[in-house]
Amino acid sequence: MSTKNASKTVKIDNMRMKDIIAQLTDIIYLLCDAKGNDTMIILNQFTNLSAEERNSLNLVFSHDVCK
Repeated sequence: MSTKNASKTVKIDNMRMKDIIAQLTDIIYLLCDAKGNDTMIILNQFTNLSAEERNSLNLVFSHDVCK
């Protein structure tokens, strides 16, 4: 596998992981009616994402903003 193909595969895998984490966040936040802060605590327990990685996802918790 060439370096270009390997790099492309890593980027695709990263995009998939970001999508999975965003979906997990939606499930916790929307279906469980959790607060944004509680959702982040749960994400911390189930993932090994750094604060920088979580920030790069640009997660917005609209229920917390509207209240």
